[in-house]
Amino acid sequence: MFIAARFRFAAVGVASLALAALLAACGGPQVPIAGTVTDAYTGQPVDSATVSLGQDTLTTDQGGKYQLSRWDKKGTLQISANGYEPVVVDLSTKPQLEKPEPPVVTLDAISIRPNVLSGTVTDSYSSQPLAGALVQVTDTLSATTGADGRYTLTGLPESFSVTVTAPDYETFSQSVSRSTALDVAVRPNILAGRITDRFSGSPVAGATVASGDASVTTDAEGRYRLEGVPEQATITVSSEGYAELTQPVDRTTSLDAALRPDVLKGTLVDASTKQPIANATVIATTNLTSSDVAHVRIDNSSDGGFTLEGIPEQGFVQVIAPGYRKAVVELKDGSVPETIELEPFTTKALYVTAAVAANWDLLLQYFDAIDNTELNAIVIDLKSDLRDDLGLVYYDSQVPLVKELGLSKPYMDLPKILAEAKKRGIYTIARVHIFSHDNVLADAKPEWAAKDRTTGGVFADYPTSTIRYAWLDPWNQNVWDYNIQLATEAALMGFDEINYDYIRFPSLEFSASDKERLQLSRESTPEERYANIVEVLKRSHRAISGAGAFFSVDVFGYTSFRASPLIGQDISRMSEYTDYVMPMVYPSHFSPGEFGFDVPARYPYEVIKKSMIAGVEQVKGKRALIRPWLQEFTLIWVPDDQIVEYGPAEVRAQIRAVEEVAGTGGWILYDSANNYDESALAPE
Repeated sequence: MFIAARFRFAAVGVASLALAALLAACGGPQVPIAGTVTDAYTGQPVDSATVSLGQDTLTTDQGGKYQLSRWDKKGTLQISANGYEPVVVDLSTKPQLEKPEPPVVTLDAISIRPNVLSGTVTDSYSSQPLAGALVQVTDTLSATTGADGRYTLTGLPESFSVTVTAPDYETFSQSVSRSTALDVAVRPNILAGRITDRFSGSPVAGATVASGDASVTTDAEGRYRLEGVPEQATITVSSEGYAELTQPVDRTTSLDAALRPDVLKGTLVDASTKQPIANATVIATTNLTSSDVAHVRIDNSSDGGFTLEGIPEQGFVQVIAPGYRKAVVELKDGSVPETIELEPFTTKALYVTAAVAANWDLLLQYFDAIDNTELNAIVIDLKSDLRDDLGLVYYDSQVPLVKELGLSKPYMDLPKILAEAKKRGIYTIARVHIFSHDNVLADAKPEWAAKDRTTGGVFADYPTSTIRYAWLDPWNQNVWDYNIQLATEAALMGFDEINYDYIRFPSLEFSASDKERLQLSRESTPEERYANIVEVLKRSHRAISGAGAFFSVDVFGYTSFRASPLIGQDISRMSEYTDYVMPMVYPSHFSPGEFGFDVPARYPYEVIKKSMIAGVEQVKGKRALIRPWLQEFTLIWVPDDQIVEYGPAEVRAQIRAVEEVAGTGGWILYDSANNYDESALAPE
């Protein structure tokens, strides 16, 4: 019994040891394992995570904790949770499980990585949720927002790029790393609206609406829909016949615009006959002291029609037509009469020097003479014609080069003179010497002047030993620009007309040696000289008419009959870029035998009549009218038997001859001493 009992006890002991060993091997219930599941991004515990080991499964509590009573050291722990990437833990790698000690073995915290991204897509302008937006990571990994703008993407890696697209919205892209939430505000890139005429309210079809590289045209109803509009865009709306509209656009998808018509179509007619006017310049200016912002010439028009593009919203339309007073029409509400009537105007003028105009009381005597007679206009030199300061600008010019070189003196008060003339209804003409009679410019800028081969200095001719007339080089475009700037300044100050004198090459009539001395910057053929003068006039006419003034040029009397190749004057060509061609047809200047007269000066009526008929024929079909300089002086620089005293009868005969020839534009009386006899003129 004793032996048996001992054996049974031994057997029980062995069995207990074996069970203990087994339990120790599998971590039996005496030593459970426990741990915590955390979020890999935030480090926070993950509740409701599923923890599985073999056949046993449980979920983590609110603290992310779990505890398993049964486990196998060779087992694997599987952890999963909604919105997380599953994790598998090999227990054989955990050293604390080699010799577990009661009451519990605690594993290291297990981190699981979120694999989901969710958020809301909204309109960045309205902040309203955007339904139907595509949120995409890859071609196979995407989601579409619902009515509330929400989306959810699952199965995502730790780092990825998200693209959000939606019709009429700018594409959104962003790199995302270790995040589970992304709200996106996408910017609308669509602009829609309607384009109409500001004045009529009618739709403007075919208008171009553009921003950056995006553009579209309006339909028949004036509607447009522009896609791909950039952020903080500038929209440009353009259409033929309308002023271009440019407008910044920010945080809007709708833009209606009204375009202002900027094309003026009209007809010019004679106010007396109602007949269409063939030749004119029509300009638009923002005010009456500024150059044009719109300009058009009409030449040989059969109906007087014109189209002026680019007119401003407010300002003036001015019409300049040879033989008529300038018409000025204010732009109001985009409305200008369809037919503009021009008042016929025939110039009847006298000439005064800058020195006379600088003497206010003396100048008023000439104004009074104009008021008391048929005269209606005056010619005033801008530059001095006195030998001591020949070419000096006699008013306070603001032309930059004039100021730089000190070539002006404020002798004439032009604003005062022009205001008085305007009050009296006197038409004002500013005379400008171009290539001669401007010693001050030639001496200040000798590199612009003709050269004297014998001295190497400025070329000049000398009518007498005390008179010097320097010549500027007609090829030098600096000389052109200098005088064009003066002319434009005078026009903007209020002169009705600008007159060019000495618009020619040197004639070399004073001395046989002049030809040998004269050296211009280039040799030239007659054709080249003609073309040169025409180019000067072309540029000048554009600038002067653009400043709201008429343009006239003085020419030799002989050019009424034929072109002069030596001096480059051909009135047939010159009349294309002038409003008046003014031949100096002084009867005393014609040579003996001309017209069959031994002394042409004795036949003022006949000489002028023949000259006018010839001149009108030369400019027939061209722009300019013939308007001659008439002689009111007695020429004494001729043999005694050719001296003819010129008085009222001779002056009147010349006037009568001009007025009997159709197609002329008036006349101007000339006396270098400015002595005029009112008895030769009809009363007012």
